[in-house]
Amino acid sequence: MKTKFLSLLVLCFISASVWAQATKNTAAIADARKRLTQIYEKDQKERSAYDAIERQYGWGAKEAQDARQKIKDMDKEHLVEVEKIISQVGGYPGKSLVGQPLDQVAFLIIQHSTDRMVHEKYLPMVTEAAQKGELDKAGVAFLTDQVKVQKKEKQIYGTQIHINNQGQKDVYPIEDEANVDQRRKQMELEPMSAYLARMGVKK
Repeated sequence: MKTKFLSLLVLCFISASVWAQATKNTAAIADARKRLTQIYEKDQKERSAYDAIERQYGWGAKEAQDARQKIKDMDKEHLVEVEKIISQVGGYPGKSLVGQPLDQVAFLIIQHSTDRMVHEKYLPMVTEAAQKGELDKAGVAFLTDQVKVQKKEKQIYGTQIHINNQGQKDVYPIEDEANVDQRRKQMELEPMSAYLARMGVKK
């Protein structure tokens, strides 16, 4: 009788522990969704405001420079928040955890960082998330190319664009450019010609 009673106590304790952990996880995911929503809304608001300022005053104007600095400061703050969320949920906050379109937010904040070490740190996590269907493959392509360009290497998917010495938009050099569209298709990206036209790059 005593053994049965002890077994029942153990089962009750295990059940309570499982319930408490499930409740904790649910609360963490709900909090992650809330914070990612706030991050995304602020990010889009500030970038839209910058676009309006640049159109009005021009890229080199003080107003535009101040707005860019404001965005850089915001990006740093958001990266800290995203890193906390990643730690909180135990990995990339992807589709199964936070749903769409919030699964894209952490990636966007990581990509916005100007720190190459941040990109290199999270590229494996982003790649794994995409392989598991937790994130669109396109994100991996963009982040991979960013790291390549930052290391002065040829990009793989042709996603990275810059302003050349003539003041015009141009594409950073691409490895095996003849087959870039095949690689882009594998990453669910549009053909290079369509991408360049959309981005206003004349080739």
